[in-house]
Amino acid sequence: MKKQIFIFSILSIFFTLHLQAQQAIPASIQKHIKKASGDEVKKHIAYLADDKLKGRLPGTPEYKTAIEYVEKQLKKLKIQPAGENGSYRQAVTIRTTSNVKEKSSISLINGSNKEKLEAGKDYVLLADPNTTQSSLTAGVVFAGYGISAPEIGHDDYKGVDAKGKIVLLLWGVPEGKFGSSENAHFGNFRSKYEMAYEQGASGVIIVAPPVIGDNFSRIAGRYGRSGRVAVSPDGKTSGYRSNPFSDIRFVSVMSWSGVAKLLGQANKSSRELAGMLYSSEEDVRIKSKVQVVSVSEHEEFTTYNVVGVMEGSDPKLKDEYVIHSAHLDHVGVGNAVEGDSIYNGAHDNASGSASLLEIARLYTSLKKNQPRRSILFLWVTAEEMGLLGSLYFGANPTVPKEQIVADINTDMPTLIAPLLSIEPLGAEHSSLMNEVKAAAGHLGLEVMADHMPEQVRFVRSDQYSFILQGIPSLHIKYGLKTSDPNKDLTAKIEDYTENVYHKPSDELNDLFDFKAARTYVQLNFLISYQVAQEEQRPEWNGDSFFRRFAQ
Repeated sequence: MKKQIFIFSILSIFFTLHLQAQQAIPASIQKHIKKASGDEVKKHIAYLADDKLKGRLPGTPEYKTAIEYVEKQLKKLKIQPAGENGSYRQAVTIRTTSNVKEKSSISLINGSNKEKLEAGKDYVLLADPNTTQSSLTAGVVFAGYGISAPEIGHDDYKGVDAKGKIVLLLWGVPEGKFGSSENAHFGNFRSKYEMAYEQGASGVIIVAPPVIGDNFSRIAGRYGRSGRVAVSPDGKTSGYRSNPFSDIRFVSVMSWSGVAKLLGQANKSSRELAGMLYSSEEDVRIKSKVQVVSVSEHEEFTTYNVVGVMEGSDPKLKDEYVIHSAHLDHVGVGNAVEGDSIYNGAHDNASGSASLLEIARLYTSLKKNQPRRSILFLWVTAEEMGLLGSLYFGANPTVPKEQIVADINTDMPTLIAPLLSIEPLGAEHSSLMNEVKAAAGHLGLEVMADHMPEQVRFVRSDQYSFILQGIPSLHIKYGLKTSDPNKDLTAKIEDYTENVYHKPSDELNDLFDFKAARTYVQLNFLISYQVAQEEQRPEWNGDSFFRRFAQ
């Protein structure tokens, strides 16, 4: 009998929670979302991913055509401009930087001895986006992974005096120490720059991963090319891989041959050197000073974010904003594959931009129960160049920053199978998970954890730019649940990644599932609608590292 009572109690709790999730969404809204149309999403993708737009590369006439299409749709929906000067547009200056190798150098100084390192073999010097010429001679201190997060029990800078010095840092993050989102954040270069800047460092050297061994060519090829940043009106730069802090005079990636010379251990192998640097028991002291001369070239062009707003219905809450974002750009024209050189970007991210237009249509067709908060619709530029459009908007929003309560980002929904489960990247760090679960529960979708933490997707899309501004944000990705046990969705996604992602074959074709597109639109609408209606704005969880950005 007790067992039966226990089971009954558990079932009662389950159904009560389920009912509460259902009741959080008004009946009129449950009915309204049935108006979402996969055909509308398809229509927008067909235009944005057409060959005539040539891959929507920022700064080109074709990207301007994509902007004009979105603006035309916003006018049709009677969504008000929220850009600059009464327009839908926000101008974004992009600076392209490249290192002048023949005029740049890194040397080691030991007393009266000076040893010039070999560029491309011992190191790669990243282009400086803040100045065209700088020089620095300073001592070097080792600071582990360069992670300063004492609030979650890890501080590589504890006991390290980095002020005015060059910090030598390990690539990536310590294995098994943090969650997937924290790994993604701490492992990216921008976080290492920011924490070095907070410690007063004047330069950063990042050691190449030990798995690279002495084969440095891949690193040199990737990081020795030009970099890009967005430039604010006050001259400050925002970048993802590029260093945005002018007080940090240079950034270099150093090979293990370079590290051996820096440590005065030229006789040791990369494996032995890694054993020293990765050991918590080794006291790594560096006698050599480093002298750096960095010469960079800068070029600039202007591109645009597109911003529209639907004003909220509540006299007080209408001054707060829930953002729906998606990036409008792709990578343009590139190397031909089977005779096709246009990288159309149908999935990445015409599908996200199209979904955002359909979410906007759902909002503007509401007859009652209109959102209390204002809904800001944002199509950002230059995501493929390193989240530059969203980083710029985050630093220079067209509405008061303190009045932005959340960002719900849509990037490459990957609409290639029935949508049965989701992975809400970033939602686990804030109260936004409540809205996600309620919306998913209404649509019968299972909420799952990120199945690809190694891909650091959390920091690779535009929601990350808002998180860095202290704004709770999320990005809904596909889960792996399938109704057909004979179909391996993981294999299908891997095939897509291998043969379609960032390739000319990313076109509008039979790979798309537009029933899934309709569900995806409904889901994102329901999440933002709940946020817009709640009296309390979303909050960071007390134990989330990312709440530090809101303080």
